[in-house]
Amino acid sequence: MRSNSSALMRRILSAVTAAAAVAGMAGCGAAPAQRPLPAVAAPVPPVAGTEPAPQPPPPQGVPADAWAAREEFVQMRVENGRPLPGPAEEPVCSLPGPGCYFSYGGETLVWSAETGMRALRTEVFQRWKSSVRSLGWPVTSEYSFGGDRRTDFQKGTLMFSPRLGRIMSYEPAVEKTAVVIGDSQAGRDTWVGKGLASLGYTPVVLGAGGTGYTRGNGTVHSYPEALEAEEWLLPWGNPGLVVVQGGGNDAYGPGNTEIRHNAVQLIRELKRTYPETRIVMVGVIGDGKGRRAEIDSLLARVAAEQGLDFLSPRDWWKRYSLGSKLDDGLHLGKAGHDAAAPVFARELKTVLERGRNG
Repeated sequence: MRSNSSALMRRILSAVTAAAAVAGMAGCGAAPAQRPLPAVAAPVPPVAGTEPAPQPPPPQGVPADAWAAREEFVQMRVENGRPLPGPAEEPVCSLPGPGCYFSYGGETLVWSAETGMRALRTEVFQRWKSSVRSLGWPVTSEYSFGGDRRTDFQKGTLMFSPRLGRIMSYEPAVEKTAVVIGDSQAGRDTWVGKGLASLGYTPVVLGAGGTGYTRGNGTVHSYPEALEAEEWLLPWGNPGLVVVQGGGNDAYGPGNTEIRHNAVQLIRELKRTYPETRIVMVGVIGDGKGRRAEIDSLLARVAAEQGLDFLSPRDWWKRYSLGSKLDDGLHLGKAGHDAAAPVFARELKTVLERGRNG
C-alpha cells in the first residue's frame, strides 16, 4: 500500500513541475531561463534593378549639382564630428560663374561649377564676395597655416589672424617687402616706391591718393579708419620694413590734436600687427614753410614719442631743386620722382643704419 502511495506522489510532482515550466515560457510567474541570443543576419543586399529612395529636389533656382555638393559636404561634416548648424539664410545662386553660396552663420559654403564646394569663414567670404573677379573662386576650404587660418583662391590667398581679429593679404616673400601706407606720393612709380626698390625692397603700397591720417578721398577713409574697415589689407607675416608716409593732405583737414590722435592710433595698431618689424615714419615733402612744414614737425614729435625712426623731407622741393619739377604745385612729375627717388633712398639708408628703433 505504501509503495502505491509513493508512486502516486512522484507522478503528481512530475506533473506540477511540467506545468510550471510551461507557465514560465508564456511570461507568467517566474522568468524563463536565459538563452544565448541568435546571431544577427548580415544585411540583405538590394535586389538587382531596384532604385534608392529619391532625394528631395533642390530649392528653386539652385542647380542640382550645387545642391548635391551641399548635401555631400554637410554629411561629411557630420561624419567628421563637426556638424554645421542650421542654415542662416536661403541659398543664393546669383554669383557669376555660375556659383552659389549657403550661409551657416560663422561659415559660408561656396560652390562653383569650376571648383566645387568650399567652406569659408564668413568674414573671409564677405571680403572675397566684394572681390570675386580679382581673387577668383576658392580652391580650398579654410585650413591652419603658421598658427593662423588660410584660404586659397584661384588668383590669391586670404589669411585670418585670430590674434589680431583681422583678415590679411598673403605675400609669399613678405620678408623682402616694404609695406607702405601713404598717399599719392607713395605709389610704386613715385620717389617713395622707386627709392625703396633701389634698396632691394619690394614695395607693397597701401593707402590711396588724397588720404592721410585724418583725411579720406570719398572712397578710401583715413589711414586708421581704412585699416580698421579693411579697405586695404596688411600683408600677413613679418615684412622687412614698414613705412608710413604722408600728412600733406592733412594740411586741408582737422587740427593738430586729431592728426596726433590718429597717427598714434595707427602706430599702435602697426606695432601690434608687426612687433618684430622696423617702422619708419616719413613726413611731408614741401618747401619747408607753411602748414605742410608744421605737420612734418608734429609727426616728427609723434615718432619720437612712439620710439620710431623719422625721415623728414620737409624742404626737399627747395633743397634739391625739385620745385621746378612739380606738375601742379603739389605733385612731382616723372622727372621729379626720378630725381627725388635716389635722395630718399640715400636718406632712408642713413636712417636704417643708425640702429633698430625702440
